Amino acid sequence: MTSLITLPIRLSLELTARAAKLGVDALRAVTGLLERDEADRAHAAEGGGSGVPWPVAEEQQARPIVPEPPEPPEPVATPIDFDAPSDERSAVAAQHQRDLARQLDGVVGDRHQQPVCDQPADPTVHVGAPWEGYDRMRAADIVARLRSADAATRAVVRLYEQQGKARSSVLAATG
Repeated sequence: MTSLITLPIRLSLELTARAAKLGVDALRAVTGLLERDEADRAHAAEGGGSGVPWPVAEEQQARPIVPEPPEPPEPVATPIDFDAPSDERSAVAAQHQRDLARQLDGVVGDRHQQPVCDQPADPTVHVGAPWEGYDRMRAADIVARLRSADAATRAVVRLYEQQGKARSSVLAATG
């Protein structure tokens, strides 16, 4: 139990000791480099060597790297308009416009020509018989059939019946 209580203290002391050791090792390495650098300078001052720190030879000295200038780009004969459509796209677009104009001429016609449709507009909707033989059936038979019919069939029967006989029993069965 006491080991659990002292664990945080022991852990922090261990981390501190390791960090201090790491710092001392880094300091020794830096001072060792500085001492070696001083020794090389003293050696060069006495006339020994070429002034290049040991063990680098003269041919191994770092030379500044000067990049070669890039080659100039090739001149462009004509400027390129990137926003302009290509010739192929222009041809396709022009053909599409001609096709649309022909279609519209057939539907709309010229303003000075007669209208395409001679009949006046009729806003009413005409619905055909919901099924074969509907007109020959009695109202009671239609009501019986509507009990098992879906909503779409009932709607068609209602529209057809409103346009035709308008039988109240059939209309009630569709609602």
